[in-house]
Amino acid sequence: MTITLTKDGIALELPQDLIWSDELTWSAVAQSKERGIWGTLIVDAMARNGGRPITLTGDGNSAWITRGALLTLKAWAAVPGQRFTLQLLGQTFTVIFDHGTEEETRAMGMVAVVDYSDPEETDYHCSLTLRLRPA
Repeated sequence: MTITLTKDGIALELPQDLIWSDELTWSAVAQSKERGIWGTLIVDAMARNGGRPITLTGDGNSAWITRGALLTLKAWAAVPGQRFTLQLLGQTFTVIFDHGTEEETRAMGMVAVVDYSDPEETDYHCSLTLRLRPA
C-alpha cells in the first residue's frame, strides 16, 4: 500500500515498507494517580483529545529512500508547524513534524546505505524514521 506525504499539491511517495511503530501502543486515555491524606488511592482518568504519535520506521534493511526525497523532507520539516496530508494504511491524516522537546528527539532520522564522499540525489539511504503528530 502506498504511503504519501503531500504539501501544496506536491506528493512525496514514502517507502512502502515503513512501519507505523506506535500505531497500537498509544492510549486514548490519560490517567494520574496519587494518594489522599488518609492513604486512599485517587485515580483521575479522561479521554485524550488528540496528540496521537505517528512514528514511521524502517528496520535497518528497509525503508530505502533517495537522497533527493530526504532533502525534500528536510526542507519541509524546517518550517515550524507546517501541515501535511499523510496517506497511510488506507487512512488520511493531517499531520505536522514532531520535533520533540529534547535535542536527541528529531522529526527525521536516517542511515546511509553506502557512505559516499560526494552523494547524488539518486543515492539511497535506509532506516528512515519519521516522527509526525496529527495537526
